[in-house]
Amino acid sequence: MSEQLIYMFHGYTSFAHDHWFPWLEKQVKNQLDIPFKKLNFPDSNHPNEAAWDHYCDQVIDARDGITLVGHSLGCIQVLHYLAQHDIKQVNVLLVSGFDEPIWTLPELDEFTQHPVDYTDILPKIAHVTVISAINDNSVPYPYTLTMARHLHSKFVLMPSGHHFTDEGKDKKLPIVFDELKAMLKK
Repeated sequence: MSEQLIYMFHGYTSFAHDHWFPWLEKQVKNQLDIPFKKLNFPDSNHPNEAAWDHYCDQVIDARDGITLVGHSLGCIQVLHYLAQHDIKQVNVLLVSGFDEPIWTLPELDEFTQHPVDYTDILPKIAHVTVISAINDNSVPYPYTLTMARHLHSKFVLMPSGHHFTDEGKDKKLPIVFDELKAMLKK
C-alpha cells in the first residue's frame, strides 16, 4: 500500500495555524508518523467555491487511501473534493460541518447551492466519522447530524465545545485525534 497522507481542511475565516490544527498535526507526526498537510485556502474571510476547488486540485495528491480531515466549511469542501476526483478507500473525519444552506452563515450558501451526490461519494469512503458539540452556535449540531446521516457515518456529539474554535479555547481536541487514530488502525 502507498504511503498514507492526511490533509487538514480549515473553515471560514480560519487558517492552517488556527484552533486545534497545529496540535493535531503534532500528535499525528509524533504518535502515528504520518505526513500531515494543513491546507491554507485563499481568502478564507471571503471564500469562493471555485477558488477553493482549484486550490485543492493544486496541492492535494489525489490518490487512493488518503485521509481528509475537515472543520466547518472545510467539511463541505472535503465532500466537493471527493465528488470531483476518482479516488477510493479515503478516510474522512469531519468536525462541525454542514452540507446544506445554514441560517447562521448565509454568506456560505455558494458552497451548498448544488446538493452533494452521496451515491457518488459513499463508494469512495473507507471510514468516516463526524463530530459536533451540542452547544455549537455557529453550525448547530442538527446540521452536522444531517450530514453524518447522509454519509452513513459514526456521529460523536460532544457535551460542550461550541464550534471547536479559539472562542472555545480549543487549542487541543483529543476526540479528533482519538477518532483519527482508531480510523487509521482499521
